[in-house]
Order: sequence, then structure tokens, then C-alpha cells
Amino acid sequence: MINKFKNTFLVLTVLLFVVACSSESNNDDIKEVDPKEEEEINNLFFEGESSTDRLRDNEDRFYIDKIPSTEVVANLNGDCSSLDSQLLNQQITTLSNTGGGVIRITKGTYCLKEVELRSNIHIKIDSDVVIQPDLSGSIAGRNINMFLVGENFYVENVAITNSDENNTDASTWFKGVIPIGDDIGVRFVEFGNVKNFKFSGLSLMDNYSRFSNIVLNLPATQNVDEASSNGVIKDIVMTGMHVGYGVVQMQTGKSVLYKNLDGQGGVTLRVETGAAATNQVNKVTVDDVVGRNITSRSGDAAFNMSPHRVDQGRVDIEGVVAINSTHAVQIAAGFIGTKPGLIERKGTFDSRSYIGDITVTGGAGAQIKGKDFKYFDCDDRRELILKCQNPDNESTPGHSIGTVRDNAAAEGGCTGPDNGCYEVIVGNITKTNTDFEQEDFFIYPTNAIDGCPNVTKPTDGSCN
Repeated sequence: MINKFKNTFLVLTVLLFVVACSSESNNDDIKEVDPKEEEEINNLFFEGESSTDRLRDNEDRFYIDKIPSTEVVANLNGDCSSLDSQLLNQQITTLSNTGGGVIRITKGTYCLKEVELRSNIHIKIDSDVVIQPDLSGSIAGRNINMFLVGENFYVENVAITNSDENNTDASTWFKGVIPIGDDIGVRFVEFGNVKNFKFSGLSLMDNYSRFSNIVLNLPATQNVDEASSNGVIKDIVMTGMHVGYGVVQMQTGKSVLYKNLDGQGGVTLRVETGAAATNQVNKVTVDDVVGRNITSRSGDAAFNMSPHRVDQGRVDIEGVVAINSTHAVQIAAGFIGTKPGLIERKGTFDSRSYIGDITVTGGAGAQIKGKDFKYFDCDDRRELILKCQNPDNESTPGHSIGTVRDNAAAEGGCTGPDNGCYEVIVGNITKTNTDFEQEDFFIYPTNAIDGCPNVTKPTDGSCN
């Protein structure tokens, strides 16, 4: 097993500056340090092992456009008509049955739910389009999917993108809005039994709704052999995310590329398995997962990996950025949980997995979960306990803790794969400042601060 702590070293970059003094004065002419140079003084670098066996990230390895170029304009009512989902489904079915093509959605505001893509369909959405969930007839506790891909039948060669496809300028992307909080679960799109798919070009404003907005899960059959494969998900920015969710949750999927994902709140890319049927047999449902340029702002983390009961495959993540977030990366040990009828093992990820080129900036505004309060000193912990929570009602605004939280490694006391322990290759970490609760690059369960007095919130429920 590769150990990321062998042959590693820390380098503190020290820059020397020349103080310019004139012959007529001494301290009056000291050269001011440029802010950019001042930032560089505090750069800390972690050099991990570099893998010679990386997963390739070229897009054509994951998705090839096989969809006919025939284009029609979606015939929708707009203004959040509850009929638009039905109209769009009808148009998708008709075009798919005649060989497929492109359906273009033009300017307007559309409220959609349960729109199902069929094979050989590409939905292109103009930049002046706003898509919201259709909440008509919805009740608390019921979940809504705006788009479904491969949930009820096998689908191949499909895409949902902005009209100016592959343009990385966010002003060319279509818009999404989720106007509700966490009483109703909303997914923008859920992928199931699909092969050769693409989703890109979305700028979405959430309101701390429950569920990640892009989900890869098992289809309705719950067949672990029908997980999605060969896909590209890229050019996404989302704000207002619930700490327990985020931009993407990957329960299942093989050979999937994630690229240019930016999330404010939650976890931007969560490779966390646990769908019930995936835990009934120790069979890989996540493998060959590649991530590039994954960013978290004022959230929990940019990247999280967590196996549940199953020994999963490889991930290869590069270009992780975390700004004012709890951590940049979270590596979780496998665990069994409490659900009955599932296999009695904890699960791991392939030790050849790689996470590198991590840049982290600490500061205020991170979404801190209660389970991470233990990493704060007693005074800061007391402040967190008495502070009002964020609108997601599960996190508290606070300072960044560290770079990589890892409870799967032996260095943190985890012992053996039977206990859900594994190690991955981690390298090239840059801290741009020192505004963190913990100085270490890696935060283990052993970093928890003990001995703090018990603090409880006032019985009247007030907070600071």
C-alpha cells in the first residue's frame, strides 16, 4: 500500500527583500512589500509522492458526441407553466424515436420536474434561460428531480449543455434557481443506467435545499451492474449549498470526468457511496473517477471520498482549491452504519488513488459541522456552540480547520482494511496563509482537543 508520508518533506518558502534606503534618510525610505509578494511569504508547500500511473483526463476518453445534428426548438409555454415538463417529455420521445437530435430551449423561465432524457438526445439551453423546480403538488418530505437520465430505462448518447457548448465563460451558461429550503429534497439531474453522457454549462443559485444537485445513483432496478459509465460533467458553478450536500454526489459510476466545478457551501465533489443496494454485495460501483479544477468557497470541502461497506476503485483528483472552507479534502474511512440486511464490512478505496495540486486559503465563513468542533480550542469551541447556525440548520459559520482531514490513514490510528482503513497518494499542497485552527497539513482524529468544559445552549434556544 502506498504511504503518502514516506519520502515527504515540508518547505517553508522564505523570501528576502531588499530595503532601499537613500543617502539622505534611513527608515523613511523603506520599500513597501507588494501585497502579492507578502502573500508568497506565507506559502507553505507539501511535497507528496507522485504517481507514475495516473488516470488520463482527456475528455474523449469519457464522452464522444454521437448525437445527430438535427435541431428543433422546444415548444414550451414558459412563465413556470406546469405543462412544460409534459410538453418537453413528448418532444424528447418523438425526436428519440426518429433517431435523435438536438432540442434547444430558448429564452424564458421554466419550472420542470421528472423530465426524462432518452437515447440520442441533446438538450441545449440558451444563456438567458432560467430553470426552476416545478413545485406544484409537492409536499414536505417528497423529493423532486428536474431531469432524470437512465432512471427507468437504459439510455445512451445523451447531453444537457449550454447552447454555446464548451464555452468556459459563465456568462454563456444557463441558469438554475432552487427557491426553497431543506424541507423538500431537490435534485437538478440524476443519472442512473446511462452510458456516454455529458452535462455542462450551468450556473445555479440554491437555497440550502436537501440533496446535491447532480447525483449519480443506481437506477430504479437497483441493479449494481447498471451504474452509469463514460460521462463528462463540467463547467458548473453553484451557490447557497447545504453543508450536507453540494454540487455533485457520486454514489455509483465508472469512467467519469469532473472538470471546472465551483461550489459555495457544502462539498463540491462528493464521491461517497452508500445507496442501499450498493451495500448488499462487495462489488465495485465507483472506479476510474477523474476530477480537475474542483473549488470550494465558504463550504465544508472541495472534495470528499467515503466508501460504505464496499472496496471501491480509483479516483484521480488534481487542482483542488478551497477558500474559507472547513477543509480542502476529506478522506473518510469506511464504516458499516446502522442499516440492517447489508454486508458486514467497512469498505476502502484503491490505494493507487491520487489527490494533488491542492491550494487552500483559510479564513472565516466556513460551514463547520458539529462533529468537527473537537478540532477547535476551548474558547473557539464555546463560541461555535453558542453561535447561531447557518440556514441549513446543520452547520455553524466558523474558521477553516486545515487542509486534509483524514481518518482512514494509519497515522491517525486507523488499522487495516478490515476496519475501513486505506491510504491514497497526496501531493503538492500550498497554503496561501496561516488562518487555520490547526497548523498541520493533515488532520487526524488524534488532533482532537480534549479537556474542554461542557457548554450547552440556553434553554430558550437563543444564540449569538
